[in-house]
Amino acid sequence: MLMQIDGTFIFVIISFLIFLFIIKAILFNPITKILDEREKFYAKNTKMETESKEKTAALIEEKENALKESRFQASQIIKQTSKEANNKNAQIIKETKKEIQNKIEKSKEELEIAKENSKKELKGEISSFVSSIVSKILNDNITVQIEDERINKHLNI
Repeated sequence: MLMQIDGTFIFVIISFLIFLFIIKAILFNPITKILDEREKFYAKNTKMETESKEKTAALIEEKENALKESRFQASQIIKQTSKEANNKNAQIIKETKKEIQNKIEKSKEELEIAKENSKKELKGEISSFVSSIVSKILNDNITVQIEDERINKHLNI
C-alpha cells in the first residue's frame, strides 16, 4: 500500500504548517523572549554582583587605609603631645630648681647676716657679763675689754 497523495494530504500538510506558524507565534516566540529576558536579567545581576563586590572590596581597602592613616596621625599627635609635655615639665622643673636655689641662697645670706648680728650681740653681752663679774669680784667698777680673737675662739668661729 502505497500512499496516495491526494487533496486531503496537501490540506493536512498546509494545516500542519499553519498550525506550526500559529504555535510559533503564540507559544515559541513568547517563551524564547522570556528565556532571553531571563538570561539578560541573570547576566545583569551577575555583572552587578561582581561590580558590587569590587566596590565593597575597594571601600574596605579605602577604610583600612584611612584607619591606618588615622592611627598613624594619632600616634604622631600622642608622641608630639608627650614630647611637648615632657619639655614643659622639664622647663617647670628647671625653673622650680632655680627658684629653690635662689631661695636657698637668700636664706643662707639671711642666716649669715643673722649669725653676724648674733655674734655682735653676744660679744657685747659677753663683754658686759665679764665686766659685771669682774666688778662684783673686785668690788670695783671696772670696764674690761676682751679681744675679739678670744671671743671668737670660745664661740668656735
